[in-house]
Amino acid sequence: MVSIAREILLHDKLRFVITVVSLGFAIVMMVYDVGMFFGVTSDSVNLIDRAHAELWLSEEGESHLNALSLVPDSTLGKARRLDGVNQACALDYSIGNLKIGDTRQVEVVGIDPACPLFQPWEVVEGDVGELRRKDTIVVDDLALRGINHAQLGDVVELNGREMRIVATTNDNKSFSYPYVYINLQTFKSVGGAPGHYSFVAVQTRPGADQDQIMRRLAKANSDVAVSRAQEFRLATIMALIAQGVGMIFVIVLVGVLVGMLIITLTMYTATMERLRDFAILKALGATRWKIWGVVLEQAITKTAVSFGLGLAATLGVDYCVETMSGIRGRYPIPVIIGCFVMMVILAIFGSLISIIKATSVDPVMVFRA
Repeated sequence: MVSIAREILLHDKLRFVITVVSLGFAIVMMVYDVGMFFGVTSDSVNLIDRAHAELWLSEEGESHLNALSLVPDSTLGKARRLDGVNQACALDYSIGNLKIGDTRQVEVVGIDPACPLFQPWEVVEGDVGELRRKDTIVVDDLALRGINHAQLGDVVELNGREMRIVATTNDNKSFSYPYVYINLQTFKSVGGAPGHYSFVAVQTRPGADQDQIMRRLAKANSDVAVSRAQEFRLATIMALIAQGVGMIFVIVLVGVLVGMLIITLTMYTATMERLRDFAILKALGATRWKIWGVVLEQAITKTAVSFGLGLAATLGVDYCVETMSGIRGRYPIPVIIGCFVMMVILAIFGSLISIIKATSVDPVMVFRA
């Protein structure tokens, strides 16, 4: 029956191509939207995921990365002196304007170059350690693109202050803008709040009681919220949704639902158009279960071929969008496998409706015009 299912599919090659293309379009809609969801959420918490910290300290009521959080600089020293704390590092964070001929928005990250918890990743060229010097900056290559571009050693302006590029990075960005890194002292001169940091991140020692450390941190620092990294990460994503970016997730949901509908209807229509073929099989003595097997095998085959084409098209669209805007999706292997399984289930569901008609078809219709 395997060869019969395949022969029925390929008997009308044009119809097969049209079905595969229709399914491929639906797959692009679904997989790209799912990839964008993972891309937006993961990019928005890049700094949290890359930091080697279990606890985050922020201003009370501002427990997410995009908050206008201010914690007293004394918080850092208090955290470092606690038993069970391995490392504590300060982080300053804000939106800024980088001028390279024209002006472009960036996310300004103030770090201590000597602190291991916050370090730029995927350094393309230069030395991040040079951030110790006054008025130096590390810039992601996304911020350097355009008609007006800069390179290592050039002088650029950040919020009106001239700085020299000492290193460049790749893929250091949030959902909205690329990152630029400056040291904590320089950050104060381009808009930082004197006597305050945005956040303090804490790395605990192996085996330390994190609950106890959280209580002691909260007791030692009034008006400071202490969050686990996972809680801080989730709060950042939820704040992103609440700030209006949630519309992206609505678009993703609509795209997925439309894709599901297209797949289901396409498979139903494709099977119903083959009723005459199933009537022939029944006239030749095929049992109900054999016809079910043919229909299901056709559904899986069409889905597999369409998914391969759709996935290739999705990656091509994603590459073009990233090249033009810097926004990209993420497609982990488990997500791709999950999407494929969902496509097969939808294809089978669409076929199940028509299978009832296929197995009850009258063999006499073979002789009808």
